[in-house]
Amino acid sequence: MSGYPFPGDATNRALLNTLVRKEPSGPEFRGSAFEYPVVDEQGCTTRERVLIAFASDKTLASPCTVLHPQWVSVWDRNVLVDPAEVDVVHLVPLEEAWHSGAWAWTAKQRRDFANDLSNGLALRVLTATTNAERGSSDPARWLPPYDGGNCNYAAEWVWIKARWNLTIDPAEYGALKTLIDTTDAGTCGEKPAYVPPLGLSPGVGPASIIGGIGAPSGTLYSLIRVQAFNADHRVVRETRVRPEGFYELTGLPPGGYTVKFLGGTSGTSDQWYSDQGPGGPPEVITVKAGSIASGITVAMLAAPGAAASVPGAG
Repeated sequence: MSGYPFPGDATNRALLNTLVRKEPSGPEFRGSAFEYPVVDEQGCTTRERVLIAFASDKTLASPCTVLHPQWVSVWDRNVLVDPAEVDVVHLVPLEEAWHSGAWAWTAKQRRDFANDLSNGLALRVLTATTNAERGSSDPARWLPPYDGGNCNYAAEWVWIKARWNLTIDPAEYGALKTLIDTTDAGTCGEKPAYVPPLGLSPGVGPASIIGGIGAPSGTLYSLIRVQAFNADHRVVRETRVRPEGFYELTGLPPGGYTVKFLGGTSGTSDQWYSDQGPGGPPEVITVKAGSIASGITVAMLAAPGAAASVPGAG
């Protein structure tokens, strides 16, 4: 079971923008529909497995209990030694998942979601009193008391929702976007995130194209615009390259796109992304629903006669 940060070349912001925004839906919540916890082949419950996984000392007193109980409560940083004070919680609460699309799943899909031990994110340990305060709230209504973990909390919430193709409502999206754009001195959105293995079949959500640029020394990356053209040769998305040299074209419908980089006043020439390198023919980048095409990177060339006027050149 491994946690954040994730290896990969997507970003927290790009993954957030693949999620479908939709108001909560479905019939009245039924917790019994998730069949949680289950008992595994060794006779241990899902809760017991999580308590073992997150124990500071994993020496076992029995197949399903640790000898020296001690856990760090993930979102309030309390150190707990009494199992009665520990709740095992779903990062995305079951009721939140229900109204984000799980109400329409099969019984097996709901059971798999509720008992997902394939990673260290879906199920966590938390002080029981803090869990009572959290309830089934999403990030628009509750954030961890330990605000030093807000970037991780937002990133992990997005990761779980992406893994299970769950929707987010507008207020939830706004809260997550604020966290990702402002925490860790504004760098949370650029932190690496890999596209999770899907718990359900892919096929929902907009797509993204992300990458970076290399440019002559002194170029101001933020002066370079990036455009995505659809099959009808129309611009459907446009963005500017961030000062660090990265860009994200998000919210794309599934389909094929060509990507153009406009040098503008940066001192570089316009060019298309091409698998043949600078000056090559435009390459069509095909993206499926809910996917991210990453690594779409070009080496920008200095515009003829522009070397002396490159902004920032000494």
